[in-house]
Amino acid sequence: MREQERQGRRLTGRSRAISVIVVCGSLLLVTLVTVVAPRYLLSWDAPATPASERAKAINDIRTTLLQGLAGVALLVGAFFTWRQLQVSSQGQITQRFTAAVEQLGSTSPEVRFGAIFALERIADDSQYDRVTIAEVLCAFVKRNGPADPLAERPVPRDAAHKRELVLARSGDDPLPVRSADRQAAMTVLGRRARAPYHHVLELDRTDLRGARLAFANLVGADLHYSDLSDVNLESADLRGADLTSVWLAGAFLRDAQLHQADLRSAILWHTRLEGADLRATDLTGAELTGADLNGTRLDQADLRGADLTGTEASRASLSGAVADAATIWPAGFDAAAAGVITDDGSAPPLRSQSWHNLLQ
Repeated sequence: MREQERQGRRLTGRSRAISVIVVCGSLLLVTLVTVVAPRYLLSWDAPATPASERAKAINDIRTTLLQGLAGVALLVGAFFTWRQLQVSSQGQITQRFTAAVEQLGSTSPEVRFGAIFALERIADDSQYDRVTIAEVLCAFVKRNGPADPLAERPVPRDAAHKRELVLARSGDDPLPVRSADRQAAMTVLGRRARAPYHHVLELDRTDLRGARLAFANLVGADLHYSDLSDVNLESADLRGADLTSVWLAGAFLRDAQLHQADLRSAILWHTRLEGADLRATDLTGAELTGADLNGTRLDQADLRGADLTGTEASRASLSGAVADAATIWPAGFDAAAAGVITDDGSAPPLRSQSWHNLLQ
C-alpha cells in the first residue's frame, strides 16, 4: 500500500513539473512565432521584398506559423490527457488494491475469494504491483496456516513403515477442502505473470497438503520446511526452488521441472516423479523410498546420503550423479553401470551448506 502511494505521489510530482515546463515553453514559443520569427524569415528568404508589401508578407508568415503552432498545441493537449489518464489509472489501482487487502481480512470466505482474484486482476493491469501483490498473497497463505506444519512429523529414518504412514495421512482433507481461499491464493501465485525483476515467493514453513498446483510457476520459490504431501505439481516449474527438508510424501510431480532445486533432507516417500527433471538437483540426505523414478532425469544430481529403497532406479537417468557410502540403493541396482560417480570423500558438496545450517 505504501508503494502504491509513493508511485501516485511520484506521478503527481512529475506531472506538475512537466506542466510548468510546458507552460513556460509555450509562452516563449508564442513570442518567437508572433514577433521575432516572421521578420527573420522574411529577411532570410525574401530580403528584396518592397517596403509596401512587407507588412502583408509578415502577416502571412505569422498566420502560417500560428496554424503550425495550433497543431503543436493539439499534440501537447493529447500528451497532457495521456498523462492525466495515467495518474487517474494509478489512483484507481491504489483504491482497488487498498479495498482488496481490506477484504482479505473479512470473515466471509466469498469476500476473501473476491479479494484474491481482484488482486490477480490488479497484477495483470499493473506490472509494477506484481511483486507487492505476490508478497501479500504469500503472507495470506502463511498467516492462515498452522504455525509449524512439520512439528509433529517423525524423523524420516525412524519411521518403521513409511508406506503405511503415507496411506494413513492420505485421509487428511486436501487444501481445497480445508482452506479453499488459501488454495485460491496459491492458484493465483502459481499462474502469476513474470515480475519486472527477480522475486522469490516466500512460502517457507507452510502447510499446503493436498494443494492443486499443476503447471504452477514456482521458479526459485522458498518452500523450505513446508508440507507438500499429496500435492499435485504435475508439470510445475520449480527450477532453483528451495525445498530443503520439505515433505513431498505421496506428491504427484510427473514432468515437473526441478533443475538445480535444493532438496536436501527432503521427504519424497512414494512420490511420483515420472519424467521429472531433477538434473543437478541437491538430494543430499533425501528420502526417496518407493518413489516412482520412471524416466526421471537425475543426471549430475547429488545423491550422497539419499535413500532410494524400493525405487525403480534402473528406469532413471543417473549419468554423472554423485553418491557415497551412505547412499542406499534398491536391491540389485548397479550404480556404477548407471553412470553414478562414487564419492570417496574428496568431492565438494553441490552447494554451500551455510544456508542449510541457518535453518537448523
